[in-house]
Amino acid sequence: MHELSVVQNLLKILEKLQKERNISSFLKINLTVNPLSCIDEENINFVFHSLTKDQTVYKDAKIHIRRSDDPSSREFILDDVEIEINR
Repeated sequence: MHELSVVQNLLKILEKLQKERNISSFLKINLTVNPLSCIDEENINFVFHSLTKDQTVYKDAKIHIRRSDDPSSREFILDDVEIEINR
C-alpha cells in the first residue's frame, strides 16, 4: 500500500511542526501530488485516520489532494495546513 509510506512521511513532518508551533489540532492538510502518482484522496485519508485514530491532534484532520501539472515533480509536497494553536 503506497499511501502507507506517504502518510508515515507526512506524519513525521506534522509531528515536527506540532512541536515547533504548539499546535492543538490539525484541521486541513493540503498536498500537491505528482500527476503520475497513484495516490488517492480517499485511500490516503483512510490510512491517515487508521494510523492516527488514538491521537486527538489529528481527530478532525482531512487531507486534500491537488494534482500537479509537472510529471517531474516530487511524489508529494505539503502545501499548507490549517491548524488550531494552544493559547
